[in-house]
Amino acid sequence: MGVELNIVRELATVCVTASELAAIENLLKGELKKPAFVEQFDKMAGAIGECYAVTTAMVQPWLDMTNETEFCEKFAAAHADYKATYLSITNRPRVASEQAYQDYMTLRENKDTQTVYPLLKRTFARLDEFIDKWITNDAWLAMSIENHLKMLHRFLNEVAELKQKDPADAFIIFQAAMTALRPFYALLENLEGAGGMTRGVAALNEFESVKTNSAS
Repeated sequence: MGVELNIVRELATVCVTASELAAIENLLKGELKKPAFVEQFDKMAGAIGECYAVTTAMVQPWLDMTNETEFCEKFAAAHADYKATYLSITNRPRVASEQAYQDYMTLRENKDTQTVYPLLKRTFARLDEFIDKWITNDAWLAMSIENHLKMLHRFLNEVAELKQKDPADAFIIFQAAMTALRPFYALLENLEGAGGMTRGVAALNEFESVKTNSAS
């Protein structure tokens, strides 16, 4: 099939960005505890966290299929749902990134961000580079998530085609890919629950609730 490596690579890249954001958050909040700064940082981190929440929400249904019986019973319906929704979902990280950039610009207006204290100055430089490369100008985070979801779509299509001919082999291939994804998913899920990024999970849950109510 040849797409598994790309799926895992893109998810690993997303995990690295979440780890970097968490490290920056821990350093800054360890030194700057003023409510106004923390509130604005959490607002920015929450918008970025929505990117991670989208990623985990799209991957989780596949990881939940842990045996061949579940795979045979649930794959077709889950695949149909993924095909119907993934294109609309892939745009959400870009929208969230745009909001995160606006929140970052507001954060940068806070006088505490203009510090000359070496530790904070260096950490704010890390934040600036993170926003520049991954959130706004190059938007590598949104691009990595889009690539991950598109490659996952391609992989699922190939599994669905093989499943019609040989369900047992299709499950073996599917399970191997999910096994490779699972450690990165777990890491991303753990990082989502840290600090300001939890707001992103709440935002995605609200979106999913509205989508479900609209469909019904």
